[in-house]
Amino acid sequence: MHHRADNWAALQPGDTSLPLAPTIRQIDGLQVLRAVAVILVVWCHAGQSLSEYGSPELPALNVFGIDIFFVISGFILSLVVLRERRQPGFTPMADFMKRRLIRIYPIYWFVALLMLARLALSGNLFQANYLPAFLLMPSLHYPGDRLIMGYSWTMMFEMFFYLILGLLLLKTVKWAVPSLIVLLTLSVSVGAFFSILHPIWIVAGNPILLEFVFGALLSLLYARIGRRRIAGLVLTSVGVVASILLQMHNPPTVASGLQMIWVDQGVYLRVATWGVLALVIVAGVVFWSPSLKNPLGKWSVLLGNASYSTYLVSALGLEFSARLFVKLSHPAVRSLGNRVAFETFLLSAVMVLGYFCYVLVEKPMLRTLQNKLLRKSPIVSTSQSSVTSAEDSASKATITNPAA
Repeated sequence: MHHRADNWAALQPGDTSLPLAPTIRQIDGLQVLRAVAVILVVWCHAGQSLSEYGSPELPALNVFGIDIFFVISGFILSLVVLRERRQPGFTPMADFMKRRLIRIYPIYWFVALLMLARLALSGNLFQANYLPAFLLMPSLHYPGDRLIMGYSWTMMFEMFFYLILGLLLLKTVKWAVPSLIVLLTLSVSVGAFFSILHPIWIVAGNPILLEFVFGALLSLLYARIGRRRIAGLVLTSVGVVASILLQMHNPPTVASGLQMIWVDQGVYLRVATWGVLALVIVAGVVFWSPSLKNPLGKWSVLLGNASYSTYLVSALGLEFSARLFVKLSHPAVRSLGNRVAFETFLLSAVMVLGYFCYVLVEKPMLRTLQNKLLRKSPIVSTSQSSVTSAEDSASKATITNPAA
């Protein structure tokens, strides 16, 4: 049997009986990849803000960061379950779901309340039913009800993924991840035969769920073979180059945003292109597992930790920083230099805002809630969603984490 570089025993898919370490070390590269993913998303949305002022957008990788977040979430949460040592039942399920809910909802509700307060001040609060969006559930009156923040649709898919994986822990731990892969694949297949505009299938039958499946498959492979530095470097390089080439020749039929994904327009093609490339890049970083000890690396990891807060506050940050820039640089942003400055200013403002939201709000909130609500247990305390933030990077005993 091949022995892994970090002395973890190789794990057979679905088998948790081997003498595995009870915790998983943080993979710094994944945190940096989260930072890159949120930067890609914010840059894309900054370009959309630019177009609202009548200027063409600068080149961007669309919302590729979302695909990266989903694959990372599928990988990390599946790896957590692979290392669960308890018997199936209510306790592991409840612990798993509590951790996920604590990670997702409190900071989301904090930002959502800010958004609702803004809507109230503008007199638009009662123009739609925001309760489903407040709970990160698809509306039963789709598309009549609106989201509180336009980017929160990704967390609905995250919550569905958590729910399915958590429920599987009621019946099985050993086969939870393989069962997840089968169930999500079947759910998407059923969705292909029915209109996903029906509220039940808006999330449950959407092909974008296959990106979580990619991450789950990667967790099984990683648990078996561990780190492969050379292969990781090759995969990462290939994924980055291929992503740039794909953007240069991106078919217009590929789903590129909420409206297309919500109605299953070009989503399979998105999963087969951007989703696969996200898998290649995430796999490359996981197998490579670089250790980042220099100051730039440490700051990148910290930005990855703050990625969920950054994602959540990006709508407000983009809006107000765009207004400020246009006010300071009147007349309108049209020259190439001003367009670059515009998007760079918006990106910088959102990243700074997200960092302070993480340090001053999310991190203390998480620490308080975890101390009060979570009991000590063998289940690994690790990262949240591909679009969600991580534990403090100082907690080196665990993989910490969008939304991803």
